[in-house]
Amino acid sequence: MTKTAMICIKVVIVLQLLFILALGYFFTDIKMEKYYSDKSNYINATGIVTHISYNEDQSLLCFGFSDLDPQFDDNSFKIVGDNLLIVRQNGIDEKIKIGDQVSFITAPKYFGDGYIMPIVEISVNGEELLDFEEGFANLLKWLG
Repeated sequence: MTKTAMICIKVVIVLQLLFILALGYFFTDIKMEKYYSDKSNYINATGIVTHISYNEDQSLLCFGFSDLDPQFDDNSFKIVGDNLLIVRQNGIDEKIKIGDQVSFITAPKYFGDGYIMPIVEISVNGEELLDFEEGFANLLKWLG
């Protein structure tokens, strides 16, 4: 077999692997949209804030919790998209600190290593910073 034929075979194999990976991501996105579109998948939870951070471009706010009730596969949760704008306008940076007990609503399915579950409603000290109906609609918009 010529050197050119071997290179062509290797290129075809690499392209096939990339195609398979792309399909996997595509189907994961479809599964996530279907899962998050079903309101019955969302549950109320509480936890003590142990970690608060934004990503580099401040488009994602991440929380870590201890004493979660109920227990989840992970203790990290995120607020993204228009939901992040809403909670920032409602003063989340001043109103939630490490050590605070927070109530929130999330859909608890864990989609693999590094996945962070979304928050679609959040309140602290009885003050709602994000309403479920608005948070739910905004998450679906962000996913789409």
